[in-house]
Amino acid sequence: MQKHQTKMFSTIVLVLVMTTATIVASLPLVSAHDPALDIQTYPYLSISPSPTGVDQTVFLIFWLHGAPPTASGIGGDRWHDMTITINTPSGNTETLDGLTTDATGSGYTMYTPTEIGEYEFILDYPGQVLSLYNPYNGVAGSDSDYIGDNFLPSTTTVYLTVQEDPIEAIADYPLPTEYWTRPIEGQNTAWASIGSHWLRGAQVGSNMDFWQQVGDAPDSAHIMWTYEMEFGGVVGGVTEIYGVGFYSGGAYEGRLTNSMIISGKLYFQLPQNHVGGSRGIGAGFVCIDLQTGETEWINEDMGIATSTMKAQLYNYESMNQHGVVGGVIWEVSGTTWIGYDAWTGNNIYNLTNVPSGYEVYTDNGEIVRYVIDGENNWLALWNNTCEQQGLHGATGTGSSAYQWRPVGKEVDMSNAYSWNVTIPDLPGLASPSIIDVIPGDLILGMSTSSSFRDFLAADYTTVWALSDRDDGTRGQLLWIQDYPAPEGDVSRVIPTASQIDTVNRVFVMNDKETFAWWGYSIDTGDLVWGPVVATETAFSYYGGGYGAGQVGTMAYGNLYIQNYGGEIACINCANGNIEWVYDDTNSGVETPWGNYPTFIAAIADGKVYVFNNEHSPNYPLYKGEAMRCVDAYTGDEIWKLTSWVGQSGGGGVSTSALADGFLVYYNYYDNQVYCIGKGPSQTTVSAPNVGVSLGSSVLISGTVIDTASGTEQTEQAGRFPNGVPAVSDESMSAWMEYVYMQKPCPTNVNGVEVTLDAIDPNGNYISIGTVRSDASGLYSCQWTPEIEGKYTIIATFAGSNSYWGSYAETAIAVDPATATSTPIEPETPDTETPDTETPDTETPDTETPDTEQPTAETALISTEVAIIAAVAIAAVIGVAAFWTLRKRK
Repeated sequence: MQKHQTKMFSTIVLVLVMTTATIVASLPLVSAHDPALDIQTYPYLSISPSPTGVDQTVFLIFWLHGAPPTASGIGGDRWHDMTITINTPSGNTETLDGLTTDATGSGYTMYTPTEIGEYEFILDYPGQVLSLYNPYNGVAGSDSDYIGDNFLPSTTTVYLTVQEDPIEAIADYPLPTEYWTRPIEGQNTAWASIGSHWLRGAQVGSNMDFWQQVGDAPDSAHIMWTYEMEFGGVVGGVTEIYGVGFYSGGAYEGRLTNSMIISGKLYFQLPQNHVGGSRGIGAGFVCIDLQTGETEWINEDMGIATSTMKAQLYNYESMNQHGVVGGVIWEVSGTTWIGYDAWTGNNIYNLTNVPSGYEVYTDNGEIVRYVIDGENNWLALWNNTCEQQGLHGATGTGSSAYQWRPVGKEVDMSNAYSWNVTIPDLPGLASPSIIDVIPGDLILGMSTSSSFRDFLAADYTTVWALSDRDDGTRGQLLWIQDYPAPEGDVSRVIPTASQIDTVNRVFVMNDKETFAWWGYSIDTGDLVWGPVVATETAFSYYGGGYGAGQVGTMAYGNLYIQNYGGEIACINCANGNIEWVYDDTNSGVETPWGNYPTFIAAIADGKVYVFNNEHSPNYPLYKGEAMRCVDAYTGDEIWKLTSWVGQSGGGGVSTSALADGFLVYYNYYDNQVYCIGKGPSQTTVSAPNVGVSLGSSVLISGTVIDTASGTEQTEQAGRFPNGVPAVSDESMSAWMEYVYMQKPCPTNVNGVEVTLDAIDPNGNYISIGTVRSDASGLYSCQWTPEIEGKYTIIATFAGSNSYWGSYAETAIAVDPATATSTPIEPETPDTETPDTETPDTETPDTETPDTEQPTAETALISTEVAIIAAVAIAAVIGVAAFWTLRKRK
């Protein structure tokens, strides 16, 4: 709440400062009531939190029972000159005076108590005669019959208990440990660190700004889904050329152009037959769910008149409105921006007469352009949300003037400038142009052409820096330097696609012919380090994207270089040290390049995503091209997945997009869109559903399967009727190529680990053990319970880099041990006994051997045998006695 109120207060102050105070009337006011009325007032004061802890700041919110009758927007009277008197527990008195309400009749201030005990707060309203005008800016408000009436003084008292312990705020809810989807519930504010967007479309590649600074990124090659938007792969039936494939757009008709991601939705242009959307002849624009690949909408008229599109999330703040105002997709057609609702694809409003300039997204989501005119010595900031241009509900001072309401409008933006300043002469061999901007800090520019087609280098390169600080220095020259050309006609240039390293405050130059890099301070223009040659293969001459000369992307205080030589190099911008070079891209006999040309798709979450491609590839396509994930700090390869990843412009300018932990790219090998990321899983478990006897073992079994939406495609094809098995991170790349790319099934697939636990009849947890599933997703374990009763069995897959975790439960019953025996037939005496006395027999003494303690079941059997034997002996003795008696007679 404190942050929210502070923003509101800052906004009001800004409006007051920027408004020109004008007193319209000079005649004395005459009350509509004659005589003037005396109107009783009722003041209110609320303190929060109450009670509070010592040294814990509280809000003091005050108001009268009604709004000033003439108040409207920033015009009209206010309840003013209110005072809060504070009596502390120790008897001291403090005063907060000069308090004024806003147009609603309420206001607030903050206070921090420093003593334990009871505080007394007395709010005094001194009374006033109502005026038509705001007493602070002179702006007239609404007419009212109460003008000139007396609003009488009033007071109220409130008490606050201050304790030793502070009042605890509700803790942030933890980050997810299970598979999650958008929308992110509003109280999960910490989740902002894992959610992200990709807004700039093709403009991301235009200046190699591939650094996604917020959110997660894939740690494995797990595929979420594929999206088929045209014919692709090997054509078949064409005998003239073995393996000819469907056209993929090549250099100048790239696919997935202008790809954007907004709040879990992916947007891109659709091709029309063989022509890509980037040529302005596409089949429209599509929105699909980032996590499922399901189509949300298609606008067939959208994006067909342009090759430039971008998205916007604007955080609008005013006294009446707070928060991001939807999402807008902009189609740029000359100087006109056509705005579409990102949720529906409907046209909502347009901007016309938009000037050209160096474009930047601000922290609030405004799209601004720095417009420089070196000939006439001025610099201005154009803003696509400029308040004076009719994008709000109304002009003037009413509440509608503080609502964002552009829908249905076409707004002339030719004068939509936030500021305009004079700049000094910036001499050089060409007109001044902007290289990069740190908004609110510094503008870096040059007065030299950087064309890579020059055979002879310019005599010198002129670079300068202007202040962009809002402290009265904006537009002032910070420094300007001429950098002489190196000997031997070496071309030392600032790459056309370049950024400032904001971490170490360094910009770079590159010697095209020698591949050397140089680092310079953005604060002085002085050399910091160089020359540094990080890549040396001959094809490094072609940097990708902009012809001769290397290019790179700034991230984490490093410069990441790409080139046709198949090397990705990392240079530390603080000192010029080569941190690592990734060159595990040898193509063997597959290509004439030596190494697969390698370019940057995105940098995020401490990882660099690089891909192989080339200008206008021939068919059949080379084998072995891949999307690769490399550790941004060490250069170690994390994963690799067979893919010929899409690009545009013929020089490795990526069309990929990355947000919310998912990497999306177009694959030339089959002309499908691929989504890579951590997906959901499903665990099952089963055990005998009939009781088992104590002492018997049970077989626990189940499966762990991949439930990403793409697996439904394979299941529908009948390949995995029981679901696609989940496999280990180490097996993921080969497994995904088998599941989605028709490659042979790998023979060394490892499943995932499953932990088995039980809750016994007494409520005790028992660890059964850990097992691993196999290539079919099945796991099993034989286990013997130790006591009778009902057990709950829990199978848990903790998750991996590829999958979020899942678990399942079942139950078993263990019955008492069953008493079982083996029948022993008694000895049957002869029917005729010889006429002789039965001789006495003695049982020989025998030593009983040591044996293990018999079980309960053994004891039962032994007892039964003993009884049967005793009965048999008694019968024999009885028969013998009978014959003896007869003989005596």
